[in-house]
Amino acid sequence: MEPGDLVAGRYRVTKGPLDGGTNELWEAVDEGLDLRRKVVLKRLADDGAAALARLKAEARAQAAFSHPHVVTLYNVERDETDTGVTWWLVLEHVPHGSLDGREKKPARWAAGIGAQIADALTALHAKGIVHCDVKPGNILIADETAKLTDFGAAYRMEHRETITPNGELGHTPAYAAPEVVKGRPEPASDVFSLAVTILALILGRPVRTVPAPSESDDPFKDVEPLRDVLAAMLRPDPADRPDAAEAHRRLAALAESVEAPAPIGVVPVPPPKKFTSVPVPRPGQPGGSVGDPGPPPGPVRRRSRLIAVSAVVVALAAAGGWFTLRHLSRESPKKPPHAQPKPSERPGIEDADPCALIAPGPLGKYGETEVDDAAGNFNRCDVIVHSRTHGVVDVEVQFVAGSGPEEASSVRTMGPVRVVAERASGGECDRTLLLPPPDDGFTVIVSADSNKPAPLCKIADTATTSAVGVIRKGPIRRRSLPARSLGRQKACALLGEKALDIVPGIDAGDRVSESPWDCTWRSTTEDIQVKLRFDRGQPLTGADGRVTWLNGYRTVITPQGDGNDTCLVRVVYRDYNGSDQQRMIEMLYLTIEGRPSTTRLCSIGTGLAGSAAAALPRT
Repeated sequence: MEPGDLVAGRYRVTKGPLDGGTNELWEAVDEGLDLRRKVVLKRLADDGAAALARLKAEARAQAAFSHPHVVTLYNVERDETDTGVTWWLVLEHVPHGSLDGREKKPARWAAGIGAQIADALTALHAKGIVHCDVKPGNILIADETAKLTDFGAAYRMEHRETITPNGELGHTPAYAAPEVVKGRPEPASDVFSLAVTILALILGRPVRTVPAPSESDDPFKDVEPLRDVLAAMLRPDPADRPDAAEAHRRLAALAESVEAPAPIGVVPVPPPKKFTSVPVPRPGQPGGSVGDPGPPPGPVRRRSRLIAVSAVVVALAAAGGWFTLRHLSRESPKKPPHAQPKPSERPGIEDADPCALIAPGPLGKYGETEVDDAAGNFNRCDVIVHSRTHGVVDVEVQFVAGSGPEEASSVRTMGPVRVVAERASGGECDRTLLLPPPDDGFTVIVSADSNKPAPLCKIADTATTSAVGVIRKGPIRRRSLPARSLGRQKACALLGEKALDIVPGIDAGDRVSESPWDCTWRSTTEDIQVKLRFDRGQPLTGADGRVTWLNGYRTVITPQGDGNDTCLVRVVYRDYNGSDQQRMIEMLYLTIEGRPSTTRLCSIGTGLAGSAAAALPRT
């Protein structure tokens, strides 16, 4: 083929072949429908069924995205001639070519390019795809925009297989993360390769480590001020690296401009333009401060229902300038809390304080009492009763969406409230309070449970009498929450139609159950259920799952963490001191349950958790 030839009756070749590595690239003009649009035509240099399958697989991977920092795939064309059939990818023409072979660039300029590619990787990873070959040659420049290209080595995480049908994992050794070389890529692998790419742009060669500065001559002095963030991205263990969204924010904060690199032989036109595509995180926000070297060490543990009075206060260690989770909970004194309601305003149940319904005083006749106002979601409050005779009894009150059981064997009326009583079973005794209008869309569940013999129903009845007394007096006291709290959010609003598209058969508006504190969806085509709720508890230990970062929030992923056939993903939103000055956290608690493999469930859960985290306010 040569310039002037017509491909698929539509694309007039103007230049080529271009250097495309294992691919054959040609520039062309799309003459169809008088578009006169410049395009790039791509096919594999070799022939045969395997090459065709690889080309189609690459097209499927790239067609899944419409992103400003990913090269657009316009079409896949079948061109039949006398000599045979050829398949072509029709790609967006990016005028300034790739970054391969360019002269050394300033660190902040490279940070701007890196931030844009990290933004593209965030979108790829949310779809369960790892690019696996991030390098300067696969980054193209169009005016002020960097674009990622070449999905031939991409890897589908949800199926744990390569895009390439023969199963061999393609990568460029100089830029590949250690786990990619071993055949085990994951999203953090692209973050590693991006860091090597940024170093190559600055130093003129790929480098896979950034040592700390020394008193002697520092060969990496040109890397400043990116040293800390690049060192974090290059950590050997992928679990210790920031995710792509976190890398995006931190690189963007460090970038002064993203002046477009001119093609080789072309003089750039000053002045450079400022990089303004993302907000710069302020110190104290989850994105960290400028130059922040990485995430805090150590994961977090959820508090169990039955707790001891002598619980040890867990502290999170900080080392060498790393920020701790307590930074996430600092509130600016200049920002007033959400406006308090006027006395005449009646707070809804979603704003009511469940601890207002459970008085520890009357329960004192059963033993010493302790209020636990953070044992779970925001609709729940516990009083722990420590009895010498009966051990530890957990008395719990919680608001639940719904009008209560349709049929009940034992119902008694206490003023405006009807109480459904159940017999003790399995070490637990429950009472359901059916609320009067306008709160009849909710019920209150009072329960008492213990792992030792105890008068559970008597204890539940005592707590029920106290709760009914509060309800009869009028509006329940409003919760006191800081402005930045999950208790001010609506769980269903965090996962919209676009986010839930990664789960086949789920309609975002068709919820199995919903309340202000939790939301559940179920697929109509596969055995998959998604449940998102809020939770509070103590920090976890390192044994509770794999730690990663999603959209700047520390995240713990636990296969089978909520039972068999589940994957549990917990996103830590903020930390704070509880009523006993014990370190506590608020988190998104996302459970994916179903018959697909645990690997696929965790891939879906990670993508959904990233979307939910992105929807959280950063006030």
